[in-house]
Amino acid sequence: MGRSSIVLACCLLAAPAYAADCTENVKAAFAKQHAHNSYRVSMSQPSAEGPVQMTIDYVLPDKMLQTVVAPHMPGEQQTMLVGNRAFAGTSGAYEELLPHLVQSIVSEFHASTSPETQGLGTFECLGKQTFEGKEFSAYRAADKPAANPDDTLARTIYVEDASGLPGYNVIAALSGKTEPILKVVYSYPTDIEIVAPVGAPVQSPRH
Repeated sequence: MGRSSIVLACCLLAAPAYAADCTENVKAAFAKQHAHNSYRVSMSQPSAEGPVQMTIDYVLPDKMLQTVVAPHMPGEQQTMLVGNRAFAGTSGAYEELLPHLVQSIVSEFHASTSPETQGLGTFECLGKQTFEGKEFSAYRAADKPAANPDDTLARTIYVEDASGLPGYNVIAALSGKTEPILKVVYSYPTDIEIVAPVGAPVQSPRH
C-alpha cells in the first residue's frame, strides 16, 4: 500500500442512481466537513495479512498526518504534509521527501479535501437509523447488483443530526450477513496539531 496513493482512500467512490434522490443532503454534509478547521478520518479494512488500520488527521488549509498500521508493516507508517513540505517515516522517525513526491501528496490532499473533486454518485434517503449505538440520518448508494443478492454491496453514509457532519461511511453487503468490507469513521477533535519534524534528513534520490 503506497504512502501517497493511500491518502485518497478516504474519498467517496462514484455510485449508480437510485429513484429517490437525496444526494444534495450528502453533498451538504461533506461540504460542511471540508469547511471545518480540522477533522479525523479513521478506517479499517481487512487484508490477507490481517486488518489494516489507517488514521488521517487534517488541519486545513494545508496540513495532513496519515498513519497506517498493518500486521505486515514494521511499526506505524506515517506520511505528513505541512504546507509545501512533506515527510515520511516509521513510528515518528521521518525523512523529508523530494519535491516530485511532495507535489503528488499535495495534489491528493487537495482532492481529498475539496468536495467539488469527489464523485459522490447518487444517494437515497433511508431515514433515521441507529448505528454503533447512535441515531443518524442515513443515505445509501448501492453498487452494481451481484449474481448472488447476498453479495450485493452498498455504501451507507451516516450523518449526525445535531451537527450536520458525516459520522460514518460504511461499505457492506445489503444482506447484513457479513462484516463491512470498509468502515470509515469521521470525528472532529479540537486539539489536532501537526508540526513539521525538526532536523529530519532529506530523502536520498533513488535510481
